[in-house]
Amino acid sequence: MMPGGPNLTALETMRLIRRALREARDLTAAIQLLADRLDRLAAELTEGELLELTKLTAQVLRALEPGHNGGGVV
Repeated sequence: MMPGGPNLTALETMRLIRRALREARDLTAAIQLLADRLDRLAAELTEGELLELTKLTAQVLRALEPGHNGGGVV
């Protein structure tokens, strides 16, 4: 069921769509950042460096702690 029920106005519908598009854009940006970090990590691992892996692992573990960022990864 949609928020606001079946009697949404066109303006309310547009606001919901804009909010969803903003959230999708933010999610896409977060995924791109993660992909960039993974590319850098893969390059460092290829060179035998594990420093980035250690940092990235620590960040993920902190982000997944209950009560931190709502439990999401940043």
